[in-house]
Amino acid sequence: MRWTFQPAAETFSRYRSFWDEINRANGNHILLDSAFVGPLLSHFGSKRILLGLLDRDHGRGAALLRHVRAGAWETFTPSQCPLGLIVLEDDIEAVEQSHALLKSLPGYPLSFSVLQQDPLATAFTDADCVGLAEKMEYIETPWLAVKGRFADYWQTRNRNFARNLARQERRLAEKGITLALQTIRAPGLVSDCIARYGAMESNGWKGREGSAVSATNAQGLFYRELLEGFCERQEGVVYELTANGKTIASDLCLERNGSLMILKTAYDESLNGISPGLLLHKLILQSLFAEGRIHTVEFCGRMVEWNRKWTNEARRLYHVNVFRHRWVLRAREAVRTVARLWSGIPMGIGSFGKRPDGRPAAMEDRVA
Repeated sequence: MRWTFQPAAETFSRYRSFWDEINRANGNHILLDSAFVGPLLSHFGSKRILLGLLDRDHGRGAALLRHVRAGAWETFTPSQCPLGLIVLEDDIEAVEQSHALLKSLPGYPLSFSVLQQDPLATAFTDADCVGLAEKMEYIETPWLAVKGRFADYWQTRNRNFARNLARQERRLAEKGITLALQTIRAPGLVSDCIARYGAMESNGWKGREGSAVSATNAQGLFYRELLEGFCERQEGVVYELTANGKTIASDLCLERNGSLMILKTAYDESLNGISPGLLLHKLILQSLFAEGRIHTVEFCGRMVEWNRKWTNEARRLYHVNVFRHRWVLRAREAVRTVARLWSGIPMGIGSFGKRPDGRPAAMEDRVA
């Protein structure tokens, strides 16, 4: 079983159909579609990212890979990406295929980390993660089942939360301010949506720390390309909340097979006494329950307090570390045991919410 490697920036476009064939054979997840992966690579990749390809005789596979440090590689997973970028056709031999990938990489690496795996969209199962592999907890990600009537769902939410939003809506109405939900799917309108989105983020805390989307930076160009492409397929949507015609909150979303993925949220932080992001999500959910077209909402990030206002449901994402030799895994386990005994602090396998190399995990900056 032999993997081959090529510079991803130069060759990924030639293998997009190959990548998509594998993804379609395993659930056709929209966040592993080449139309999502390609813009990620274009805007956040580098010449050092490799495209790995597994020959057809041993079950097809493809992955985007980055060298972390001496002896260690991992899937290319920029912060805008909820899932590690690897697709494998054979979910029975995922660890074996990944071990073959590790041994095929240049040099003599000892470990390969498959980051941010979703149990609903991965070839790696608990049974696989033995011997030459280990599973590491990452985050809990929230999701919501959209079924029945919105009124019944709303009765399950916290009463104080529901009353607070109703109070905000009444206060705005008394001031003559009309809230409206705008649903934008036309590719030609995406550019203006990203400009409005970027203006809100740039005027908030993300602007002050330098991490905001803008119409002209890499993030803004990425989301514009992404949403224009998926809107052309009728799989992209931007939801905006307007107050007397002015946009005060925005969600950038993708949808496929009855699932809505909320990739990113921004709101006008200058408004006092109201919660634009929460008001937006209430209107979105009212619309989704009424339409009956979307069955699951995925919040695409770590479960945080504002998510709990909408759902109690979450599932755990995880990393998978694959090792060249069993002694490498045993040595890591021994180091953890010594650290646990030394510190007196209980430790599980890996560090929850951290990457395998200890760096802070991505996808942690979602806001209501």
